[in-house]
Amino acid sequence: MYREHVAGVWRYVRTRVPGNADADDVTAEVFAKAIRSWNGFDDRRGSVGSWLIGIARHVVADWWARNAREVPVAEVNVGADGPGQVADDPETAMLRAADVDDVRSRLWVLTAREREAVTLRFATELTSEEIGSAMGISATAARMLVYRGVAKLREVMSQ
Repeated sequence: MYREHVAGVWRYVRTRVPGNADADDVTAEVFAKAIRSWNGFDDRRGSVGSWLIGIARHVVADWWARNAREVPVAEVNVGADGPGQVADDPETAMLRAADVDDVRSRLWVLTAREREAVTLRFATELTSEEIGSAMGISATAARMLVYRGVAKLREVMSQ
């Protein structure tokens, strides 16, 4: 489980916390919590990947509550500079082809939910069903959030 999902979880966490060291710590905590609660995992409710992202969302929220600060958009990293690599589909290729700093500086155009959906899609490669499960929305709503987010990023990046 760890080997298969650590890269995606780390990339998700890294988009939510300001530094690599913090992302490493939070990712370790995610897997520690997952191991402790493994008996509670139900594969009928979703994949292991979406379950881990659900745990990661809570661990990141706890991290921010403890650190009581906000991450500046300029510090959010949308690239895959952590463990593993993301396979490029056309949308991912478009985001990777753009300068990461440029993308990072333009994330402000997305709503919080769009930013979350886009992060889940490109940082962790979750499917629409898994994104919906992690965010508590339908797969269709998740697809729409990603679609809108990518469209907004394309628009501001073409300007």
